[in-house]
Amino acid sequence: MFDFFNLSSKAYARRAETMLREARFAQLEHEAAAEHHSALARMYAERVARLEGHTRRTEPHPQAQAAAPALSQDGQRGERAPFRVLTQTDAQATG
Repeated sequence: MFDFFNLSSKAYARRAETMLREARFAQLEHEAAAEHHSALARMYAERVARLEGHTRRTEPHPQAQAAAPALSQDGQRGERAPFRVLTQTDAQATG
């Protein structure tokens, strides 16, 4: 644990230079990551604004909602049959 007492000052200088180089490299990596995350944040903010604008434009007018066909009790529109769920039989599975 106390091996540093046996090392010369040149060893300390080399170790300090190595640590400084590692710290600068880590700083560079984190700055690049910060730029990337900042760009992503701007992109998603623009996407949110675009989608919010899109949803405001596509919301149906109150009169159009009154003219829309009513939903049945199961939540399906009256003019359309509900979806069927298909299951795989043993004959289909073995192929």
